[in-house]
Amino acid sequence: MARKRPRDIQQLFGRQRLARFTDFTEQYQLWQQQLQHCFDALQLSPMLAHCKVVSVRAHTLVLEVSSAALASRLKQQQGRIITYFQSGSTLPITDLEVRVRPGTHASAQTALQAVQKTDIIETKPEAPKENEAVRKLREQAELCEEPLRSQLLALADKYEL
Repeated sequence: MARKRPRDIQQLFGRQRLARFTDFTEQYQLWQQQLQHCFDALQLSPMLAHCKVVSVRAHTLVLEVSSAALASRLKQQQGRIITYFQSGSTLPITDLEVRVRPGTHASAQTALQAVQKTDIIETKPEAPKENEAVRKLREQAELCEEPLRSQLLALADKYEL
């Protein structure tokens, strides 16, 4: 059986396919630039490394983020983002879709840090120190009857430093 000659790149892509691909890449770069300007204007810049535009179709801007915390923050800013994109987009944007894809961007931990940098998440008070927790377990054990008393004391012994 005779082998076929290898095709060159022009034959593989054809002029129409290559043109569509380059048009899409240019449009994608424009969307990313517009997203960057939008985040700068809305003071969401720390989250930009964890977010990208996937597409704009059917009047919907589709964003992909690396964590659910970022997704909820973007949903809170949905109206402002849509308004910003309406002014600079060729298509009228009426809706925002946010997809969470944890493995596609920087780690989820750094994404969470980016969210915290923008003061979105209220910080919880620190957990009580272990010694204090052990002390409270022992106090409660004194007030209880067996078998709960011995179980609480065993738990306190286990976590005592």
